[in-house]
Amino acid sequence: MQFDKSHIFSLPSVNIINATPHPLNFEVNGEIVVIPVVDGLAKVITAVPVEVAVPSSLNVELVKVQFNPSDLGLAYLLSVPGGVCVVGSLIAAQAFGSPIVALVPAPGFERVPPDQRRMRHDKFTVF
Repeated sequence: MQFDKSHIFSLPSVNIINATPHPLNFEVNGEIVVIPVVDGLAKVITAVPVEVAVPSSLNVELVKVQFNPSDLGLAYLLSVPGGVCVVGSLIAAQAFGSPIVALVPAPGFERVPPDQRRMRHDKFTVF
């Protein structure tokens, strides 16, 4: 997938690209601003799980899952202009690092279904 300027949406505090599989509901000055999905981008900005063996004295194999960025996602990000936050899942944010960020819920919306969630536009999680 190629980056296109139409992927960028402006909020008062930041320009973002929605790399999640669902619309994002931001709370801005008491109003809800919905950022639509960029079709197909959630399948590009993906984390690839890799098992890493962990030493063990137990009689079982132990592994740690490490998440790495996808090659397609890395290629897409090379064309994203600086100063744009790309909103992805927590796992994608861990795998890619900046500019992939994860959302922070608005107060009171921490434990609601995604379609009812309202997110902060002025605070994001980074890894």
